[in-house]
Amino acid sequence: MEPTYFTCTLGQAKLLGQRSPFRTVNELINIKAANEGDTPAVGFYKPCSESTEEWRAHILTFRDVARGCEATATSLVQKLHSTAKCTVALLCPSSPEFLFTWLALMKLGHSVLLIAPQCSPSAISHLCQTCDVQDLIYDDQYKDLAQSTLSESTAKGAAFNIILHPFSGQDVSEAIGRPLANGSLPSVQAKATEIAYLHHTSGTSSGVPKPIAQSHHAAVGALPTLDGRHAATFTTTPLYHGGIADLFRAWTSNALIWLFPGKQLPITANNVGKCLEIAKQRAEKRLCPPVQYFSSVPYILQMMAGNEEGLKLLQGMEIVGVGGAALPSDVGNMLVERGVHLISRFGSAECGFLMSSHRDYGKDKAWDYLRSSSAGDFLQFEEREDNLLELVIQQGWPHMAKHNRKNGSFATADLFMPHPSIVGAWRYHSRSDSQLTLVTGKKFDPAPLEDAIKASSTVIEDVLIFGNGKPYAGALLFRTKQASSLSEDEFVDSIVPVIEKLNKESQSHAKISRAMLIPMKYEEKPLQKSSKGTTIRTQAEKKYSEQINAAYNGEPSACNSDIADAEIPQAIREIVLSVVGSGDTTHLSYDTDLFSYGADSVACMQIRQRLSRLIPGAAALPVSVVEDCGTIDRLSTFIIRLRSGAELEEQDDQIKLMSDLVDKYRVEDPEPCSAPSSPSVTQRPPGLRVLLTGPTGSLGSHLLHQLLNDARVGHIYLLVRGASTDASLGRVTKALTSRGLDIPSNLSCKTTILPCKLSEPNLGLSCSDYETLSNEVDIIFHLAWSVNFLISLRTIANTQLSGLRNLLNLALARPPHSDSRRAPARFVFCSSVAAVSNFTSPSADHTSSTTVPEQFVAAPNISGPTGYARSKWVGEAICSAAHEITRLKGHISIARVGQLSGATDTGAWSSSEAYPLLLSSAKDTGVLPDLKDEVLNWLPVDVAARAFLELAFVDSHFQTPPPTDQINGPTIPVHHVLNPNMAVRWSDLLSWLSRHSQSRFTVVSAAEWLEKLTALQADEATKHHPALRLLEFWRNAYGAASSGKNDAVGAVDVAGGAVDGAGAAGDKAVENEERKHEDALQYNMTETFRAMPVLRDVEDCMDEAYVLKLWEWVQREL
Repeated sequence: MEPTYFTCTLGQAKLLGQRSPFRTVNELINIKAANEGDTPAVGFYKPCSESTEEWRAHILTFRDVARGCEATATSLVQKLHSTAKCTVALLCPSSPEFLFTWLALMKLGHSVLLIAPQCSPSAISHLCQTCDVQDLIYDDQYKDLAQSTLSESTAKGAAFNIILHPFSGQDVSEAIGRPLANGSLPSVQAKATEIAYLHHTSGTSSGVPKPIAQSHHAAVGALPTLDGRHAATFTTTPLYHGGIADLFRAWTSNALIWLFPGKQLPITANNVGKCLEIAKQRAEKRLCPPVQYFSSVPYILQMMAGNEEGLKLLQGMEIVGVGGAALPSDVGNMLVERGVHLISRFGSAECGFLMSSHRDYGKDKAWDYLRSSSAGDFLQFEEREDNLLELVIQQGWPHMAKHNRKNGSFATADLFMPHPSIVGAWRYHSRSDSQLTLVTGKKFDPAPLEDAIKASSTVIEDVLIFGNGKPYAGALLFRTKQASSLSEDEFVDSIVPVIEKLNKESQSHAKISRAMLIPMKYEEKPLQKSSKGTTIRTQAEKKYSEQINAAYNGEPSACNSDIADAEIPQAIREIVLSVVGSGDTTHLSYDTDLFSYGADSVACMQIRQRLSRLIPGAAALPVSVVEDCGTIDRLSTFIIRLRSGAELEEQDDQIKLMSDLVDKYRVEDPEPCSAPSSPSVTQRPPGLRVLLTGPTGSLGSHLLHQLLNDARVGHIYLLVRGASTDASLGRVTKALTSRGLDIPSNLSCKTTILPCKLSEPNLGLSCSDYETLSNEVDIIFHLAWSVNFLISLRTIANTQLSGLRNLLNLALARPPHSDSRRAPARFVFCSSVAAVSNFTSPSADHTSSTTVPEQFVAAPNISGPTGYARSKWVGEAICSAAHEITRLKGHISIARVGQLSGATDTGAWSSSEAYPLLLSSAKDTGVLPDLKDEVLNWLPVDVAARAFLELAFVDSHFQTPPPTDQINGPTIPVHHVLNPNMAVRWSDLLSWLSRHSQSRFTVVSAAEWLEKLTALQADEATKHHPALRLLEFWRNAYGAASSGKNDAVGAVDVAGGAVDGAGAAGDKAVENEERKHEDALQYNMTETFRAMPVLRDVEDCMDEAYVLKLWEWVQREL
């Protein structure tokens, strides 16, 4: 589709190769007045107070506009206190007065701060102080707001002058038509790079608006210059926001733009209709071109769509454009189905107009998918979590107000979803920096859900979704006036079907249970809005903080400790139904598996919270009690036992579950087990063929980088989560670059990237891809694992353990053959020291240092207490069984990984690890905790990767005989990938950092550090500090007599994407003595040193120079 001036992006304009004749706004006005003086430029309306009188309209030509600018500038120059080049603030409704005052100020050489009238006095004062404003020009409609702002600024010692705009009490059209006064204006030559005007953010998220500067080049210099004389634009968007972009886009192409009279009238479908009718009458008289383009924000379109006459007007437009916020899909789809040529337009203050959904309207109905194909290579999309992609503007884009990457590009923080079949089509999802952040670290944008709820219900006036810093989300539902008579239950019941429909389409952590739907009384304007119609979230959360807190702390009637034990099962069933809310009540029996019924991890948290109220004193329950019990029947037994005063006995249950899972996920060899054949090197093709899972994690990225740079490696197959090969490739390249690793030139030719789902049969691969892997791969490194200490073993089993089994089956997929080429692929399972963190020596006293052997230990109780640690032990047991009973005997090994740290050369660490997040807290708290004698036997991640690489080239029988069990013979080889040096302590780290000139912190007790960390939640500037995600983790680990560490503290993030220990890392079942015991653990590394010689020389790596390198990285990146 050929672009029009209404749809032409800056990228398309650049590809047209046009050279703009104007560099500044002032030049635009002067050139248009000289060359297109009689061409209609802008249309204004003059509504009449009496409904029977006809409205008037004025159409000004470009010559009129230039004359009006000069007249207004002549009037203003006598009133301003500001000197040229200083910023002047403008507080005015979208009106002719605004237009000419703004243009005149720029003509006088001033930058203009455009203030949205929705701002509070404190917000305006903040903006004026930030921009060093000396004069604020206001419209008489906002006199009280201007004076209140002045009073607030004066109290802060930042007073300025307030000036009534020059048209007070006058008709603008008449005022600009009078003869110009004698005397010349000061000669001011603006430059293209100078600031023409400043918009500002709404403060929706932070509560404090921030100015966004626009240069003259950004305003007009990068716009297309097409022929727009035949088609006018009508905009309802205020000039102090997107209306300016509409105006300049029309003017650079000689097009007329009509401005809605926002000063005199509210925006209603009827008033918009009157405006368009007047414009039509003028066009029929050939006084101006007809309106073909309609521009608005979403809530205006929603209003027009709900009005039959309004809908007809939209149907008559050549194009209807929406932008500034997300239009609910249901509304947009309805408009398209009714024949409206709807497009979404997307841009930013930093980079201008980026994309639109302009298309073949007769064939393509995907109005909400923006097209990037016409922007060349300037728009790139990089994969982020949850199959979303972030838009990154590349260097060379026509307008870039700023860069935030070293290569000159700009990462927008805008997240998109690709169209399933249209190449280069993207649906906007959310902003990564405006999302709610749950305590689990999961994020989602509440605005689209709020809009969808409002659009789908006639009883909802407004919605506020909350959940920042909480384990799950909820919603305040504000009813319409017509719904005031409904009871709370009736009101919520009417909304539940809408919520259930949205839950099915939402990410699991964004789902809202019925129990978290909070009915609110009718209020005329419950939520303060920005000028774009978006909720100012911080103010709303503060206003309704009592109701939000009550949603998490309140006690539903069905949940109390007074009910009889016999009623417990039914009470739990009601809790499950209120949380999961699937609507399918008949299939929820007492022995139904709750996971299969739909109780995901978020639902389990809510169920657990309500279960605690069934116990006297609302006693705390184990974090994973719902997942561990799994059914209402088992939960009932557990709760009744606690109500009777019995102690928690989950350890025995967990040990049984661990054994059951080993049996469930063990692999069977379809062929009889035989002794491994002798290696036949001459028959092997050159180059090792490696399969790697988890290449986007910290360890996986470094291992991939080293494999790519090793000439002995022939090819690397990467199994990566992702919707497509391109998306998976994006995740891999981002993982490399984010850790300071260069992307080798042989990445594309030496790797095959396969999007996969490990837990699905055949790993979610096609039959041909699966067959290729089974035939070609020599060694499998299985590093991918979910590092999340909140979830239980039972939940982990459904994904991680099934994935392990499927990979083992892949290794066994080759039929046995006398040729060693047909032997099973070697398999290396990346385990964790958490799997053996409770190991005890056979000695009677258990007091001396305990050495963990290089072999699988068949006792489940040696693992740490979290689901993560137990899953690693189960994984080891499954691998051990495969070694014993399948052809993998002699071809499989276990690598137990300890605490990994930043790379030796860059200090680059995993930003989701507990230790770097802990160190990062010093910047805002000014303190670090004294963790006494906590051992820091950290291993640099690049060294750990080198150890795995060395293991790849050990003979398939691992050269040295594995340990032998007297009954069963040789056991599975186990290697300990860790730093054996136990001498370095946390106190050493603090001492080294304190000597560093740029380290400014005080050492305090762990309890005081936790207090200061908690206090960050109360400050707007720090409430989203990444360290707060692990607050509960550290409270459990260090909140009491903080000594030692548990399996969560030492865990390694090998899977990537998950926050280590998010939520419940420090399981309360870990006693202080157990923590001390773990510190005393030592690890046998005799065979490890032979297979991984690089680990022999790492004892001295934890020195002052290395720690300072880690510290510098943390300070720079977190």
